[in-house]
Amino acid sequence: MKAEALRGSALNAAAIDGAVLAQTLMVPDDHHRVLLLKGRVLSRDDWPVVAGARVDELHVVRMEPGDIHEDEAARRLATLVAGPGVVEHGPVESQVRLSAAINGIFNVDVQRLAALNAIPDISVFTLFDGQLVSKGKTIAGVKVTPFVVPEVRLREVEKISAGTEGVVRVLAFRPMRVAILVRERLEPGQREKFQASIEMKVAWFGSTISEIRYVPDAVDAVREAVAALVRDADLLLTAGANATDPLDPTLRALEQLGARMEKQGAPAHPGSAVWLAYLDDRPIFGVAACGMFSKATVLDLILPRLFTGARVTAADFNNLGHGGLLSKDMAFRFPPYGAFDTLDT
Repeated sequence: MKAEALRGSALNAAAIDGAVLAQTLMVPDDHHRVLLLKGRVLSRDDWPVVAGARVDELHVVRMEPGDIHEDEAARRLATLVAGPGVVEHGPVESQVRLSAAINGIFNVDVQRLAALNAIPDISVFTLFDGQLVSKGKTIAGVKVTPFVVPEVRLREVEKISAGTEGVVRVLAFRPMRVAILVRERLEPGQREKFQASIEMKVAWFGSTISEIRYVPDAVDAVREAVAALVRDADLLLTAGANATDPLDPTLRALEQLGARMEKQGAPAHPGSAVWLAYLDDRPIFGVAACGMFSKATVLDLILPRLFTGARVTAADFNNLGHGGLLSKDMAFRFPPYGAFDTLDT
């Protein structure tokens, strides 16, 4: 890359041909109207416009062997960075926007991201890792800083990105059959509100509710219902249990069935009184009282992970402590369900 200032007799149609414009040209006497944007590869056809700008000196950049124009470099950078579930847009002024192709969980390889940004002239910027994103949401941007970059910069990007399915990706939600078990200790009004909330949330993940079963507040009834529901469901959600009572019918029923309790309680508020168990590798998620309705709680932090098909572990719950004080400031961490996407605390 070679920078050059054209002035006087050296500023002519032949001199600008093939050069990269290093300054934005504005309409004389009206600096709010653009004639030509910086970064444009000029041709002889642009000469009347350049001459009309009436500049005394024109700054351009000459591309040399091994150089790549910023737009082409940005396109190649985006292709190397983007993984599954990501759509590329642009470039616009050397920047390519990356958006989510699906509803899912945004995932970024933070270490590789830092390594990429250590390469001169390269910039990659993203949302926070683990954020919930809707289809079309902008998740990242990539750009190169100068108008022209050496191709060796992109070779460095290739080395860092090798062996991965993209530095940024969107993890898809798997369509699941979700069964719901509700203890009859819930009043009719609570049941109705819970059902509306959970149906809306399950649908956002692209899944369906196979059955909602209301059972008496008794160990035998809960045990029989759980055993029946997990046979035809990928995920079982339960409501109405008291997670802090070791003699609670739901907890006793799970113990009798041989279910393994993965985690009781979460280091977050509201919604800390949740639990997760596995019966024959089928997840059974106990919903806290405040998570049964429209609030965004721990339920809405764990559900997305379950709907990716990943095995959620105690470590996933433990990690909720960092950022576990859930308030309106944390709204970006929750699925954008719509009318129910509110935090009241």
